[in-house]
Amino acid sequence: MESDGHDTQDDDRRKRTSPRWWRSRAQSEADDAPAREDRAAAREDDHRQQLADVGHELRSPLSIMLALCTRLEESGRLVAEDAEDVARIRANAYTMLRRVQDLMLVARLESVDLQLEAAVIDVAAIVQSCAEGFGSVAAQRDLDLRIGVPARLPAVADEEKIVSVVSNLLANAIRHAPSGGVVRCSLSTAPGRLILQVADNGPGIAPDQRQVVFERYRRDAGAGGTGLGLAIVGEIAQLHGGSVAVGDAPEGGALFTVELPLRTQRAPDAPPRTGPQRSLALADRQKAVIEDLRAELEAGGLRPLPHRG
Repeated sequence: MESDGHDTQDDDRRKRTSPRWWRSRAQSEADDAPAREDRAAAREDDHRQQLADVGHELRSPLSIMLALCTRLEESGRLVAEDAEDVARIRANAYTMLRRVQDLMLVARLESVDLQLEAAVIDVAAIVQSCAEGFGSVAAQRDLDLRIGVPARLPAVADEEKIVSVVSNLLANAIRHAPSGGVVRCSLSTAPGRLILQVADNGPGIAPDQRQVVFERYRRDAGAGGTGLGLAIVGEIAQLHGGSVAVGDAPEGGALFTVELPLRTQRAPDAPPRTGPQRSLALADRQKAVIEDLRAELEAGGLRPLPHRG
């Protein structure tokens, strides 16, 4: 004789109320947890890889656009109105390139397999060069750009990421300094530490906002960008085993201080640095930051933006 449907439901209900059933279910879920975590990690890896692939695909056409804009501007064939249009195209292409580079770097920073491409580099020369690269933008706003670095400072660090730190901090300072104001970039050492400072005499950052400014996608109301610049600075500092903090600058505005371990020799078991020379890539990355900042300031009439808080 066939079982009554109600009897089957009653049997299921009794099973679900028995301690043995719940123990079995809990054990089953515990056994499945590692597999679920592996699947989630695989999805995140796929997402990062897709983001990196899209970034690489976008960089090529943007680079072509920028090269063509430069060729047109240098040809001498453009009338004033056309030259203005080409300059606007170039500025927007640099803005897009900056966004792509930031998103690609964030995707790389999220990778659990990310390692520093560390080598013994002259940090003083890199900071000096980066700061000088912002000279034309600072001059547009009549800023006193003060650079204070030692003649030479060899240290183990990732050159590309140091350029990113300096460029993002200087762009932030120039963005918020008042016209005719001061921006300072300095490099020094303390026992076992390398200290980079970038300061301005803008409105500063309120104490209750000094932690959240390093969160991703935090940005001023009405400001452009993705809100990734300071977050990238913080994550790169941590990746080097260092830290970043913001306080009050002697100049009157915000003071960002990055402290990194000062090592002058690579670890004996560190993998050798491989791949092509990065000088062109580094120049391209800083150029995108500078031109994006220039376009942002020109769009805002070169008015300083208020700091968060």
